[in-house]
Amino acid sequence: MAKNEKKKNHRTSILSRPQGIREVKQSFLIVCEGMCTEPDYFKAFRMTTATIKTVGQGLNTISLVNKAISIRDTDMKKKHTYDQCWVVFDKDDFPANDFNQAIALAERNGFRVAYSNQAFEYWFLLHFNLYRGPIHRNSYADMLTKLTGLTYSKTEGFGGKIYNRLLHLQPQAIKNATAVMKEFSQGNPAMEESSTTVHQLVMELNKYM
Repeated sequence: MAKNEKKKNHRTSILSRPQGIREVKQSFLIVCEGMCTEPDYFKAFRMTTATIKTVGQGLNTISLVNKAISIRDTDMKKKHTYDQCWVVFDKDDFPANDFNQAIALAERNGFRVAYSNQAFEYWFLLHFNLYRGPIHRNSYADMLTKLTGLTYSKTEGFGGKIYNRLLHLQPQAIKNATAVMKEFSQGNPAMEESSTTVHQLVMELNKYM
């Protein structure tokens, strides 16, 4: 190739490149009830066009939502805003009114809710089967141990392990969770057992991987 032609091609390449345009990443705030399992699970997502701040609080329902609002508002004062804000919590054995009020409070304040009734591990179970009806959370660990081949644990780091173990089954879990939610009226989440909306957060995160 001639020297002048090389210079021409180089100049054309530079001129065709967008100038002053920087890729803007989506920003997530995810505030979780659990201290280990949920935060570790969401931290395992390999994001390419998004950033995630994941916080485990050890609080529940209304207390968790109020804390999440405080975290978001404090960050806003520091000029850090989020495109999506989520809270992640379980029904467990908390009063139905507290659970439903927490969901409503979160939504009124611009948060989306990834809730589970009874608990977050129901989302993991849906990777294997379309489980319908009440399943007590005390049964989850034994069921998941048999299904995954991993001794189920709530210790630090295990959420990341289970993410990697179940990743290839995630599309099936999303399909199952969606099917479950379609069977409920979605008017009284505290009474809709078993159910989860964790798949909605997972689908959002998957957009930016």
